[in-house]
Amino acid sequence: MSVYRWAGLAFGVLALAAGGLQVWAFVASGFGRHLVVGVFALAVGGSVVTASLLGRRP
Repeated sequence: MSVYRWAGLAFGVLALAAGGLQVWAFVASGFGRHLVVGVFALAVGGSVVTASLLGRRP
């Protein structure tokens, strides 16, 4: 795996963790802003991880 693929995976995992924490904050507090940001971060993280794992090989 190239350095860029590892960086993409690291960023994707970080985005998934941030999204999970935002959704957790929504459940704990009930503020809708946390849910919107959380869903967006989960979508970005999932997309980046998928693209990193399924990308073209050099």
